[in-house]
Amino acid sequence: MEFGELEDVTLREVWGHEAQDFTPWLFANMERLSKAIGLSMEPEGTEVAVEQFSADIVARNPANGSLVLIENQLEGSDHTHLGQILTYLAGVQAQTVIWIARDFDESHRSAIRWLNDHTVEPFAFFAVRVRVVRIADSPLVPLFEVLERPSAWDRSVRATVESDTSELTQFRREFWAHYAKQYPNDGVSVGYEASSFWVWIESSELNLSPPVPGAGRRGRMGAR
Repeated sequence: MEFGELEDVTLREVWGHEAQDFTPWLFANMERLSKAIGLSMEPEGTEVAVEQFSADIVARNPANGSLVLIENQLEGSDHTHLGQILTYLAGVQAQTVIWIARDFDESHRSAIRWLNDHTVEPFAFFAVRVRVVRIADSPLVPLFEVLERPSAWDRSVRATVESDTSELTQFRREFWAHYAKQYPNDGVSVGYEASSFWVWIESSELNLSPPVPGAGRRGRMGAR
């Protein structure tokens, strides 16, 4: 039996520009990040203005309607982005903050740990390393490695899932389970429970969001 070697690919080879390439890709592939963290997220917008800065991505947690702030880098973490994250946190009133970078300095990981230890629920802070790997000439595989998270996060997520038996949530799960069987190539997995999901329209500047029928929300389109 022959085994291959897992190789890391330079992020800039995959996404040449952070704002023009990586952010739109992440916006259209939010389920990958959701799976790594264990949190369902509905993308709301990109480059959201907060004072003199622009937050990369703002999403929404469908379980409680709270906002999720996502700041991404294709380079290593730095003090500038840490300061921006704190500014965005107050500006958009997010409860969950996800900082994505190629790698993290220990001082920045310590800052995320400090925030998790000294803030009360429902605030949660994550440091997530992004990688792209392949074996020989295989397709590229993006990976999200959660380096820092709230100490009780996994337990609280399980408790939320186990206790979430609302009629609307059950309806959404059943609807998307049926949708996934009918359209298996759309990227919706069984167990998905959000009110909508985003589909990137190739060769366009739009993302299409079809909603659950009867959920009280219309489909949305957002410019990339």
